[in-house]
Amino acid sequence: MIEWINGALSTLAASISVDNPTGLAAIFFITVSCDIGIPFPFVLDTILFFTTYKMGALSWPVLLVLMMLLGGSLLGTSIIYWVSRLLGTRFVDWVGRRSKFLRRNLEQFQNKLGRWTIPVIVAARLTPGLMQVSSVAAGTIRIPYYQVVLASVFSFIIYDGTLIILGTLARLGLKDVGPEYSAWIVIGFVVIMAAIFVTVHLIRRRSKLS
Repeated sequence: MIEWINGALSTLAASISVDNPTGLAAIFFITVSCDIGIPFPFVLDTILFFTTYKMGALSWPVLLVLMMLLGGSLLGTSIIYWVSRLLGTRFVDWVGRRSKFLRRNLEQFQNKLGRWTIPVIVAARLTPGLMQVSSVAAGTIRIPYYQVVLASVFSFIIYDGTLIILGTLARLGLKDVGPEYSAWIVIGFVVIMAAIFVTVHLIRRRSKLS
């Protein structure tokens, strides 16, 4: 199993180049899917972390991954924003019938969008499960589009910058570790990210109950 994961990771690292637009396109469209609400848990996080770990933070593959992630994120967010803005409550009602989570959090989030619009959207995008809620809310109450774009860019810098830092620290701290242990490093990273997401979810749930 570990050998298969190592092989897959090596193939992934080799596929991220301008000579393989299919791999870059896959990253782009997975990012779009995540931003419109189709989950691919930890896939993009693992790609950015592992590419940074293998190639270095200032490498061309990492830059390509970042370009695909930012472009896909802006496109996915824009789709949700403009559909919500153009269709208004009809879209909200349609989505609400299919997602109790969104319906439960949408009104509460809309009430928070005021003077500190950009920081609120940034915080929501960094909170598991609230990314699409923030996009729908911003579109429904017609928050200026440039503010949504700025919030998306700021959240991208914070979140993906953190992944690059983690990948760089792993690269510096484990530079003498053989490539056969790459899979264990990635598995450890995914476990840590999952623990963080679960902790944030439990904190949000407890705060709501209180």
